[in-house]
Amino acid sequence: MKAKKKAIVPPAAPENSVSKQLGDFHVIRHRQFRDLFNLTPVFLLLLLLIDWLMGGGSFTRDTFRLTGVLTIVILLFTIRVLFDRVPDALATIWERDLIKPKGGHDVQEKYLSFLDQFGKVLNGKEAWILGAVCGLGGLAATYPVQYFLKAGEFPYDFGNLVAYYLWGHGSIIAGVLGYLVGLLIWRIGVIAWFVRKLGERFDLAIQPNHPDKCGGLKPLGDLSLITAVVILIPSIYLAIWGFVTTFFENPALELYIVLWSGLFRQWLIILAVLALLAFLLPVYEIHLQMERRARKIRGELDVLSQKIDEISLELRTHAYTLTSEQGEEKLRLIEFMKKVYAENSRVPTWPFDWKTIAQFASAQALPVLSWLGTSGPLFEIIKAVLSFTSK
Repeated sequence: MKAKKKAIVPPAAPENSVSKQLGDFHVIRHRQFRDLFNLTPVFLLLLLLIDWLMGGGSFTRDTFRLTGVLTIVILLFTIRVLFDRVPDALATIWERDLIKPKGGHDVQEKYLSFLDQFGKVLNGKEAWILGAVCGLGGLAATYPVQYFLKAGEFPYDFGNLVAYYLWGHGSIIAGVLGYLVGLLIWRIGVIAWFVRKLGERFDLAIQPNHPDKCGGLKPLGDLSLITAVVILIPSIYLAIWGFVTTFFENPALELYIVLWSGLFRQWLIILAVLALLAFLLPVYEIHLQMERRARKIRGELDVLSQKIDEISLELRTHAYTLTSEQGEEKLRLIEFMKKVYAENSRVPTWPFDWKTIAQFASAQALPVLSWLGTSGPLFEIIKAVLSFTSK
C-alpha cells in the first residue's frame, strides 16, 4: 500500500506585532485593580441603595452628599470610556496608515517602542504615590478635618470620631476614593502627555478628504475631548453648588456655606483652566503638523487656480480659433479642476470638528457662568432678580 501523502499546510501569516501589542494594551495593567475600578461605580450605587433602604440616610437624605456620590459615579463611568478608547484610537490611526517615522527609522519598531513606554509609564510606581497623596487629601476634605481647620478642634471625641469614619457616616470611604482618584488622575495625565508625544515623535500623514473631516485623526481629538469632560464633570458639580450656596439661604446648607463656598469658586477657576488645557495641549503638536500640511495643500490649490485662470483666458481670447470640440473639452477641464479645488479647499487643521468644539464649549459654559454669576456686578444683578421673584 502506498503511504498517504500528508497535506501540506501553508505557514500561518505572521500576526501584526502592533495589532498584537495593542490587543494586550491596558491603561490599567493589573487585572484585579481593573476589575475593582470597573465595579466601583456599581458598588457606590449599591451603597446608596442600602443607605436609603436600611441605613440612616447619611447620603440619600443629604442632597450635597448624594449629588457628590452620583457625580463620582458618572465620573468613573466617563473615565472608563476614556480608558477603553485609548487602545482603539492608537489602533485606528495605525490601521489607517497615518503613522510615519521621523529620520527614516522603521516605523513599526518605533511605534512598538512608543506603545511599550506608554504602557510602562501608565502603570509606574508614581501612580501609587499620587494615589496615597490623594487618599490623604480625601480624608482632609471630610467634615471633622474641615471643622478642625476652621475651629482648631475636632467636633467629636476620639470614640465618636472613629465611629464617624468607620460606621456612622462611613467617611473612611473618602480616603479610599481619594486613593483611587489619585491612580486615575495619574493615568489621565499620562494619556494626555503621550497623545502629545505622538505628534512629536512621528510624522502624521493627514488625509484631507477623510470622512471624519479631521484628516483621519479624529480618534485622537476625541481622546482630548473625553479627557476635558472628565475634568468638567466635577467642575459642573461645583458650579451648581457654588451657585446654590451663594444665592439660596437654607439652614440645611449652612454647614456647606461655611466650609465649602470659598473653595467652590477657587476650584472652578482651576478646573476650567485645566479642562481647556486638557482639550488643546495634547493635540497641539498634531495641530502644527496639520497646519503645515494645510499650507502645502493651499499652495497646490493656488497653482490649480492659476491653471483654471490660464485656460479661461485662452477661451476668452482665442475662442474664435478653437473648434467646438476643443472648446467643450477645455470647459469640461475647467469644471473638473473647479470641483477638485472645491473638494480640497477645506483642509482640517485640528483633529476635531466644530461639533466636538461645540460639545466642549457647552460643557464648559455652566462652570464659567456660575463663576461669573457669583462674582462682581452679575452677583448683585442675579441676587436682585432672585429677591424680586421670591416676593
